[in-house]
Amino acid sequence: MNPAMDDVSVDTRQRVNEDRRPAEHMASSAKSLREERDRLARRLADLERELANLASRLGAPAAFTPPPGSHALRRA
Repeated sequence: MNPAMDDVSVDTRQRVNEDRRPAEHMASSAKSLREERDRLARRLADLERELANLASRLGAPAAFTPPPGSHALRRA
C-alpha cells in the first residue's frame, strides 16, 4: 500500500465529514422551521375561528370573517 494514498484517503474522508455536518444541520433546521410554521398556521386558524365565533355572538355581522384559506400556508 502507498502511504501517500492513505493520507489522501484520510483527508478526503475528513472533508466529506466536514461537509456533511453543515448539510445535516441545515436539513434539521429546515425541518424544525417547517414544523413550527405548520404549528403556527394551525394556531392562527384556531384564532380566526374563535374571532368569527365571538363576532357572531355580538349579534352584529361578523366583524372578522377571514376568506377561506386565508390562514393556510401557500406553497408555491
